[in-house]
Amino acid sequence: MSKKIVVLGLGQNNFLSFLYAALKKYDATYSITVPFYNELTKDSVHDTSMYNNNDSIKYKNTGTSLIQGIGICLLSKHFYETFFFIVFVEKKLGKSLHFCYEQLRATSFFVRNNSFQDYDTFHFHFMQYSYLRELFLVPKGKKIVCSFWGSDLLRTNDILNFYFVKKALRRATVITCQSIELKEIVLSKFGRNLADKVQIAIFPVYEKIYDLMDLNYNNQETIDLFKSKFNYSKDKINILIGHSGSIANNHLKIINSLQNSRNKDKIHLIINLNYAITANEKKAYKLELIDALKNLDCSHVILEKFFVNDELAISRLASEIFIHAPISDALSGTMLELLYASNIVITGSWLPYKTYRKAKLDYFEIYNFLELSEKLDVIIDNFDNEKEMMLKNKQSIRDYFISESVAKNWSQILS
Repeated sequence: MSKKIVVLGLGQNNFLSFLYAALKKYDATYSITVPFYNELTKDSVHDTSMYNNNDSIKYKNTGTSLIQGIGICLLSKHFYETFFFIVFVEKKLGKSLHFCYEQLRATSFFVRNNSFQDYDTFHFHFMQYSYLRELFLVPKGKKIVCSFWGSDLLRTNDILNFYFVKKALRRATVITCQSIELKEIVLSKFGRNLADKVQIAIFPVYEKIYDLMDLNYNNQETIDLFKSKFNYSKDKINILIGHSGSIANNHLKIINSLQNSRNKDKIHLIINLNYAITANEKKAYKLELIDALKNLDCSHVILEKFFVNDELAISRLASEIFIHAPISDALSGTMLELLYASNIVITGSWLPYKTYRKAKLDYFEIYNFLELSEKLDVIIDNFDNEKEMMLKNKQSIRDYFISESVAKNWSQILS
């Protein structure tokens, strides 16, 4: 059984730390190296003691490694195939030269790390062209695990990305995704010959947030202090819209669809542009949101705060309803946390959430945005009863998502 894993691809902490913390908790003998680990924001600092990141040398080319890298590239069939694909199919000479530079960089990085010969399993996260360069340098005989996160499968469709990812999946030993619906999309998009490789594996949750929610569940004084500090309402129903600042959350469509609600005086909308949006995009987007909220004539707050640990846990307990209707999604960690906090969730029926139904979670669905206003009004008219129904989601989430079986499944995949 292999216990030494090198993690490549996207090094963003929000999936990695929860996964490998659970893996190490399940079996402490795993050795995990993440050369490109990075925090989502400066506020989201996670425990990195589980990683052996001093075992690798990051991108820092030397004359010797560059010369060796050039030699490897010039002898690589993949290098020529991709270069000519970009030149003759995409017809982008500048992009082809950029590919050459980045592939040389990746090759030099591998050379300096002796091609990670001491590792048996190579785990690649986020199936997108720019995160898969090293995959084609993995020595023969090594196990390659490719993990889709969600948006990499659902929101990327350019021709080079399709070409590159399809080649990568052919080389993979195992391909993971988080639900049966996403597996079907993988097979439809990249070929049913991959069926035997694809395994469903949900990412472990951040257990600390759930423990903190338990600790503060009935702490009304702390929740009220949080509401005052961040302009939540103390006498209206707090409704969180979307889970990040990404335009793909459909904030504007949600706001505009609430124009016909008969309960606008009873609700307080919360939009948190905390991440997944650049500073320039945020500036323009905020203006659009402010205009839409003015037209709605409903109390609201726009935040830009990235909540972590205690604040994040309290924020989940401070809202009562979560409207989650993005363009696409895999499995939403935010939605799971808010269901645990007994929020009433309204989400899009187009999202691949059979896993939540399998876990016996209760929430509401809309088929289009025209239904949202009426759906929300019905919920508010029966608010106390609906809120009571949500209480059982806590135990269902504990049983299905916070269990050793999740880590055990990943252990079997990565070994």
